[in-house]
Amino acid sequence: MNQSAHLYRLQQIDSQLDQIHARLKQIEKMLSEDSRILDARKKLEETHRQLEKSRFRLHNAEELVRQHTIKIEQTTSTLYSGSVRNPKELQDLEKELASLKKHLETLEDQQLEAMMAVEQNELLEKEASEAYQKTLGQVISEQAGLSGEREQLEKTKSRLETERQAICASIRSENLQIYEQLRSQKKGVAVTLVEENSCSACGATIRASEVQAARMQPHLIFCNSCGRILYSG
Repeated sequence: MNQSAHLYRLQQIDSQLDQIHARLKQIEKMLSEDSRILDARKKLEETHRQLEKSRFRLHNAEELVRQHTIKIEQTTSTLYSGSVRNPKELQDLEKELASLKKHLETLEDQQLEAMMAVEQNELLEKEASEAYQKTLGQVISEQAGLSGEREQLEKTKSRLETERQAICASIRSENLQIYEQLRSQKKGVAVTLVEENSCSACGATIRASEVQAARMQPHLIFCNSCGRILYSG
């Protein structure tokens, strides 16, 4: 097997390793910080805060109605107790009682609105809680699959790295250096296959003599267009 053949196999291994490294990095990110869980939890926490606020407003509204009702009862008791005989004072009490009852209607409307807000926010919190639990279950299920995939990728990575070491031992150091330089310059692809007298990387036409040289010569042949190492099989 000539040098270009060894380098082509090395290229295949490195391309697979590049894909594995990229996928492992992606899996690690997915396992460590799943945005779906974070978003669902954030929404649940927000609906809970809104529910607590509405419950607090309802409590205040109920307390105002209670206090106002007591005041009406006290005013009514004073009005009809017989302890007040002055007509002017009686008239003032009647006016005050009428005003208190009218204001009580407003307070009771506010209490009803607060009750409806609590009911609505309880529903929203329930929906957010169910959505969070559903999302959590989905992610846990997916993560189990991701963990299995990561384990398989690690095994493949280990096998390829072992094969890579064996291939590198068959490649002259100066050729390996050229390969590594091209890999860094050509987006990871240093060796390209010649297909139908064309460079499979850039599409440039390769002369028949160059194809033959790439197949037979012990030294490396490069594409005149993209500069990659040619391998003709």
